[in-house]
Amino acid sequence: MAYEYIKADEVGGVLVITMDDPPTRNAIGDEMASEIGAELDRLEASPDMRAVVITGRDPAFCSGANVKRMNQANDARQGEPGIPDDLSPREYLDQRWRAQPADSDAGGATLDGVRFIPLRLYELQKPSIAAINGHAMGLGMGIALSCDIRIASENGRMSETFIRRGLIPADGSCWQLPRMIGLGNTFMLQYTGEVLDAAEAYRLGIVNRVTPHGELMETAMDLAQRLAQGPTYTMGLIKQLVQRSLHIGFEESLRLAGPAQEIARETEDHREGVRAFVEKRKPAFKGR
Repeated sequence: MAYEYIKADEVGGVLVITMDDPPTRNAIGDEMASEIGAELDRLEASPDMRAVVITGRDPAFCSGANVKRMNQANDARQGEPGIPDDLSPREYLDQRWRAQPADSDAGGATLDGVRFIPLRLYELQKPSIAAINGHAMGLGMGIALSCDIRIASENGRMSETFIRRGLIPADGSCWQLPRMIGLGNTFMLQYTGEVLDAAEAYRLGIVNRVTPHGELMETAMDLAQRLAQGPTYTMGLIKQLVQRSLHIGFEESLRLAGPAQEIARETEDHREGVRAFVEKRKPAFKGR
């Protein structure tokens, strides 16, 4: 399918999504988000595609949300009342949260298109890899954080740049980053909008691997194809158990692991893995 803002390719069981809007350094708007969402839907519906790599057209990964459109939106809001002088940020936010309908999410009645993409990646039931080839700024960083694994080239740069626009990180990174790097490091990045190079992102544990720029896609695709050839249904079970375990104690995690293991034992891939071990050969997993 032809798209305007992304390129999509299938390589050896891996879907490769390239954010491709050079004039904006691959800034993401509703149109690009819709195109990415369509490809992720196609990925999950296809038994032949079993992993995804998301990257950007050089020299950027994703520059974040489209700031020119923000400026247009600000112009349209001219004349509206500002924030109240008699309430602190916490008081005003608590008031706005209380005013929400009971069945709405924390961001409003629905998640808008661009903020839906980090959630869509987080919930994806097949392995995802972000190949960070350049600047991943603001929402671009949020997209990378929402993938299961992050590989950066030496040209990779990451920033919680929202604060430089007077905004909060509304892309899920307030949830993702503290679990990856702790509270102090999270506040440092989100209060300052500091730009991290690939080496510092690796030191903090934000990226899993750093490669020379020319080797980035080869490294990402080697890993993606290795995962795609594995028992990807079981990887979906692992992802769900790991995500649930972030919120519970050790004993409860062990309790939830029981049903997950029972499901894993029902898969064709489990039977194939055992047969392959007994027969002393490499298993041929099918992802089911």
